[in-house]
Amino acid sequence: MADAVRSPVPDLLFDDERDARVAELGRLVNEPDRVNVRTPLHRLTVFLTYRCNLDCPYCKTIARSEAELDARPQKRRTFTEAEFSTLLAQHSGTPLRHLHFTGGEASLVHGLDELVRLAKRAGVERLSMTTNGTLPAARLLRLVDAGLDELRLSLDAGEPALGAALTGRQNAWARAMATLQGLCAARRQGAPFFLIVNTVVGVANRARLPELVGLFLSLGIDDLKLITDVDAKGHLGDFPGVAEVKARLHAVLARYPATSFPLLRRKVETVFAPDAIGLPQATAGSGWRCFIPLTERTVDGESYYPCSVYLREGGTPLGPTTDAPEVQRRVSARFVATHDCAADAICQRYCLHCTRAYNDAVNARRRR
Repeated sequence: MADAVRSPVPDLLFDDERDARVAELGRLVNEPDRVNVRTPLHRLTVFLTYRCNLDCPYCKTIARSEAELDARPQKRRTFTEAEFSTLLAQHSGTPLRHLHFTGGEASLVHGLDELVRLAKRAGVERLSMTTNGTLPAARLLRLVDAGLDELRLSLDAGEPALGAALTGRQNAWARAMATLQGLCAARRQGAPFFLIVNTVVGVANRARLPELVGLFLSLGIDDLKLITDVDAKGHLGDFPGVAEVKARLHAVLARYPATSFPLLRRKVETVFAPDAIGLPQATAGSGWRCFIPLTERTVDGESYYPCSVYLREGGTPLGPTTDAPEVQRRVSARFVATHDCAADAICQRYCLHCTRAYNDAVNARRRR
């Protein structure tokens, strides 16, 4: 593992990052319509494609049938280099702190190396990508050479049989493990990127979590993010061995310095909590608002959305990406000012813990 404890890519999960973003909003807290070209975008999340070479059962993003493609035609779209250049040009003059590539499987997109280089030339401060790891490590390391700062490899199993069940493909787990080992070897040799494993925790793998975490940490990753299977959140921690699993997870972490793996240490405490996702504290008509669209943008090949969760859950987009930049800002500000998230089924059920904490902090500052 490299010396850096935290990724150079900012993460809203951390309290200091959350507090800095809240402070930076300034007058936008009470006057969101003041957003302008100089307002930084803390994160631009680009769903490059909805195509994927796996069939993970919990994934709601990929298209699984022609009927679904007909219902959501945007899922037929994959970013081209020209379209990505246009996207960057739309944000010319706006500080872009972080751009994240995802999908589908982003690594399947032709010319991805050049997209990374375009983003760096456009002044994007930090670049990251989520991948399922089925392409060889050498292919992903070319993205690092092009300017990628962080790789997040999604891997939910520690052995082939469960790997096949959780990916829908017989050999995907072995390929992803080989890629992960290659990336870890590159990190040991000083390759300049931060390596995170994303593990979705569901009913199928929850009892095996200590072994899984122990395996990934032993390989030399930089950090690990445990992600609650949102549709299992209410009962994910309801199994006979949950207390032992938690104790063993803490025992695994005790083998390492207390400052190591900060993402993992935070998520260990919340992954089984039924209220870690959603808005249990917000009631319809209370005036609780989401401020994420002011300083973040989530886009696919056709539209922009309030957040990534809204896109994944099939929510209505804010508008087409062909909207002029000033229109996108105005529409986003209107959403912030008027949208009742507590009455929105997607927000109420699926809002992420870090997003909720950020918005709680912003809402507490309103009208002071």
